[in-house]
Amino acid sequence: MTRIASGNSPPTSSPVEEGLAHSAGATQSATNAAEATRLQAAPGDAGPDRPAPQLRGPVSRPSVDVASFAADLLRWEGSKPFMYADTRGFVTTGIGNKLGSAESSATLPWRHAATGQPATRAEVRAAFEKVEARYATFRAGHPDPKESASARYYERTTDLVLPAGSEEQLAIARLDNEFLPGLRRLFPSFEAYPPPAQRALVDMVYTLGVKGLETKFPTLVAACQRGDFVRAANNCHRKAHADEHHSGDARNIATKNLFLDAAVLTASVQTLPREVRL
Repeated sequence: MTRIASGNSPPTSSPVEEGLAHSAGATQSATNAAEATRLQAAPGDAGPDRPAPQLRGPVSRPSVDVASFAADLLRWEGSKPFMYADTRGFVTTGIGNKLGSAESSATLPWRHAATGQPATRAEVRAAFEKVEARYATFRAGHPDPKESASARYYERTTDLVLPAGSEEQLAIARLDNEFLPGLRRLFPSFEAYPPPAQRALVDMVYTLGVKGLETKFPTLVAACQRGDFVRAANNCHRKAHADEHHSGDARNIATKNLFLDAAVLTASVQTLPREVRL
């Protein structure tokens, strides 16, 4: 199970359709990789007319599309307006937003699903504790840590839900306050990266955390810092979890393709003819 997710489930696919989608994603990866390699190998002109490197040093004006990032996350994570426990037992809501504690959960605008009435702080704390207890019950019956319940397992644990739109607002706030500042620290030129690279890094940091990305994927981090998105594409594989939103390795393939798209865009800019750049 991944970490962020609203009430509508994505359409289901037949095994044949899923196989075709996986094959198409792998084919796209190969095509993008070949194009990125070809463009990187193409000689560029030397001297003062060559464009300045696009990925060196910070830029002064933000150029990120937070709403687009949230839409990408919603695609993979779905959105749950209720409380549930993630694969590690953390009480979570919305698009994988960890709630932290019963007390911090009470700051959100929870309502009773049947009546629409606001929940009291005591009711929110009680709901948080019920989800924790349900996770403990599941874990007692399933001691293998690789086994986990879907978010829907917790849907009827309490009757508290967030108002429509709150889940996306939580995700955007977390991107603005936590993940994007962390990415800008790791990658001083993040604002200048091609949009596909930004999207890939946001997806990775949202599932791994800033520290997890930095410590578990040092080769990818170093590659992105150099603007080497082909190498990043070859070092972005995360452990895949099959759940109700996506299956197998589809998310890893999509992330790899984003890095390869970024490599193609970067190489294209660096090999523009002199007369076009003037």
